[in-house]
Amino acid sequence: MSVFTQTFQHSVKQQVNAFLIVASIVFICALFGILARPLFFLSICWPANAALLGLFLRFKSLNNLGGWTGAFTAFMLADLLTGNTFLITLLLTIANLLNPLVSLSLITLFKLNYKEYNKGLTFLYLFILCSIGGCLASPAFAALTLPYIDNTFMTLERVWIDFGMWWSGEILNMIAFLPILLAIPDKQTFHDVIQNIKLKGLPFQIFLPLIAVIISVSLTHFFIGPGALMFPIAALVWASLTYNLFFIALINCVVCMLLNNTLSEFYIHQSSNAFLATSISIRMGLFMLALGPLTLAIISLNRQKLYQQILYLANHDSLTTVMNRRFFYEQSEDVVGSTTKIQTEKTITVLLLDLDHFKKINDQHGHYNGDIVLKTFTQRIKNILREDDLFGRLGGEEFAILLKNVNLNQSIIIAERIREIIQSTPTALDNGEQIYISVSIGLSFEKLPYALPFQQLINRADHALYQAKEKGRNQICLESNLRTIT
Repeated sequence: MSVFTQTFQHSVKQQVNAFLIVASIVFICALFGILARPLFFLSICWPANAALLGLFLRFKSLNNLGGWTGAFTAFMLADLLTGNTFLITLLLTIANLLNPLVSLSLITLFKLNYKEYNKGLTFLYLFILCSIGGCLASPAFAALTLPYIDNTFMTLERVWIDFGMWWSGEILNMIAFLPILLAIPDKQTFHDVIQNIKLKGLPFQIFLPLIAVIISVSLTHFFIGPGALMFPIAALVWASLTYNLFFIALINCVVCMLLNNTLSEFYIHQSSNAFLATSISIRMGLFMLALGPLTLAIISLNRQKLYQQILYLANHDSLTTVMNRRFFYEQSEDVVGSTTKIQTEKTITVLLLDLDHFKKINDQHGHYNGDIVLKTFTQRIKNILREDDLFGRLGGEEFAILLKNVNLNQSIIIAERIREIIQSTPTALDNGEQIYISVSIGLSFEKLPYALPFQQLINRADHALYQAKEKGRNQICLESNLRTIT
């Protein structure tokens, strides 16, 4: 089979997959919006356009001819199956497709990195472009075409009202549904969250903000009126400071749709004029209500990430990314002498490592290549160690490792494996030259609970390291008078 044939088959398969995925999702969303439409009025909830834009932004493989064809087919089928004429359906489909098309064009034109939607003002810029772009293009096209055909729901007498309702509805649907698509966690993040829940469980306090949101939204059914928009604000702020962005997007969407439906039904039952007079105001109010929690959640997320970055930099060596001396000592002392938790460690091993003749490497090849040697050295050791082993840089070319729950013989095997890999694997320098390095290792071992300070273990390993250097380097020495424990 030729390369051209394989490429063609792959392209066709990709187009078909995009068609099926987009068509299925858009058809379900469009059908839901049509069925949620009040008699003689535009739909209260129309997630299809926001979902289509979110799919194309989040999944590049769907933004192709197959994806657009699938969207066109889904919009046409949904309207035709629910009784619309072909011409009206065609014009509505074009209007709906203009929303993601214009929004994507503006995002490309202004080079907005939508993947960074949760950083800085990108989130705000994204919704500004959507509001004055795609959300405006759809009703504009509809207002210029639909009033001039037979059996249409848009008339010239109230074209500006229909235009305003369509535009405000598009904006509300965009703020309600688009963040969900953008913030859906990837498989790894979802797996990590599930594992964390299995290990730690969910404390009751985590549900309190959600309960507050449910109560506040429920109150709108008993004290209905324009002020109902304000009921969930405090609960949404609390939730924004507690949950991740995806969960906030889901809560926001449900709250906005429920409030929109409740208030719309209230004014429709009063009169159609009351509904038309208040709908735009309600939808814009809900848009602002949704914008607040999303913005606050993003700010909170960015602060948490910044805090984690600062904490990481404070606790890790900037060159090798292993623990720095202070953090390694803190963590090791917690393992050895903690009295605040049940001690699960039965034995500990301390390995002190010193790169042999490192000053000579710096003198002959320069400090930049010396840094390369240190980074390569630490990476090779990381590949050997377990996740819960502690690995730190004490200073210069001296490193330390703390192994938990391995006996003496196993500790010697691990140390020997480190020494062997370091001395047998060449290190590539910046100029392409390859050099061989070696490491001397001092080992101390102790059973727990251990009464003496952790520094005593370090001192014993340091004495063993000194012996390894005295004996010619590139070898392992154990602390003197060490009891053999298997």
